Amino acid sequence: MSAIPASDAGAGDEGVAAFLRLGRLVDAFEAGRKSRAIAEAAEIRVLAAAAAAVARPGHASPERARRVELDRRALVSDLATSTRVSEWTVNRLLSEAGDLCDRFAAGVDALERGEITRQHLAVIHDAGAPISDDDARAEFLGLALERAATLTPARLASVLRVIAERFLERTLEERHQDAVAGRRIEVVDLADDMAALTAIMPAILAHGIVDRLTQQARSVIAARATGEGEGDDEDRDEEVEVDERTMDQLRTDILTDTLLGAGPRDCVAGTGLDAIRATVQVTIPVLTMTGASTEPVLLAGHGPIDPDTARILAAGATGWERVMTSPATGSVLAVDRYRPGPALHRFLAARDERCRFPGCRRPVWRCDIDHTIPAAEGGPTHHANLAHLCRRHHTVKGVTAWTVEQVSAGVLVWTSPTGRKHTDHPEPVVRFIPDDTADRLRRMMREPWLFPADDPPGSPGAPPF
Repeated sequence: MSAIPASDAGAGDEGVAAFLRLGRLVDAFEAGRKSRAIAEAAEIRVLAAAAAAVARPGHASPERARRVELDRRALVSDLATSTRVSEWTVNRLLSEAGDLCDRFAAGVDALERGEITRQHLAVIHDAGAPISDDDARAEFLGLALERAATLTPARLASVLRVIAERFLERTLEERHQDAVAGRRIEVVDLADDMAALTAIMPAILAHGIVDRLTQQARSVIAARATGEGEGDDEDRDEEVEVDERTMDQLRTDILTDTLLGAGPRDCVAGTGLDAIRATVQVTIPVLTMTGASTEPVLLAGHGPIDPDTARILAAGATGWERVMTSPATGSVLAVDRYRPGPALHRFLAARDERCRFPGCRRPVWRCDIDHTIPAAEGGPTHHANLAHLCRRHHTVKGVTAWTVEQVSAGVLVWTSPTGRKHTDHPEPVVRFIPDDTADRLRRMMREPWLFPADDPPGSPGAPPF
């Protein structure tokens, strides 16, 4: 037998070492996932205990039930602000944790042992939640945990939907009728000035809508193909904008035109902006409005939008507000409106944009203007003592142990029932530093509200009321 060359032997050693390193990485990954599962099981038990602490007792009087509900709201706010998640998420987690520890205890135990992941447990809970009989649910849970040992969460979900049907007392038709009652529309903001519009509806309608949009898109494509090559040579020499939209783009554009324009019209525009007749607050730098700059434009309650869209919205609005902001801090300095109205209300709406409880995103037009120090206690009706609060957090402030102090105009410090402090600042609506050219053009415009004559440079001045 010939000897192995030294170079080959060295390569073999390196391969073994690389294999061992990869093995250690896989072991570390598995250990990390197991540690995470143990921690998530502990969190579920903590949340279940929290839910039990503020659970409504049976046969409670109306006053007792109201008190318990307020205690729950206060706790939810405390949990949300301390972890910087939304109250909606905390409410969902509390309800889910209570049900998991009550009806799916074996699943939580398996998670605690690291045998399944949190995603597996969520799939098991979603599929088995409608099973009302305890014995049937226990049998389902045993089968589900057995399958979860070898399947991914996505694959497990499709398997459990079939298994769960064997244990459900109500028919699919009966459950479908209840589900239809929960139909709704949801919007989720995305990056790059985009958003996801989701319609929760019967599957047959959803597929029917997609099919119709597809047929209409195909008709546009067919018309586009038929139109190619038509006309005389002189017409073909002229520059013609070619419609190169994909099927997905066409379906989206037709949907937009249909919903905003009450019909697909010519299926060309696809933006629907000229059909919008909403009351919106748009912060538009003056130079952007005239097209001389590309400084940021913000839509209240959403975030940055492109200048062209902002100009279209402003052109179609029955009235719009100019929001003057500090070029250094981005804070609102004043509001000037072409149509008359309560100046203080306009200023607060421009400053706050949303409910001023930490983490709440309810827009100002769905909120109350609240006196931080109640008027009955001598609190002035002044912008430094006013802030927008939604009805939920207005109630939390008034009847629970939550307290709030407006330490300076627009800056609110909230103290939770457990003593944690959370500071909520008004969002800077513009973040940019103007260059010398932009500053010179502004001065050439000689707009008095841009450069107050009575205030020294850098001074925010006072709101126009």
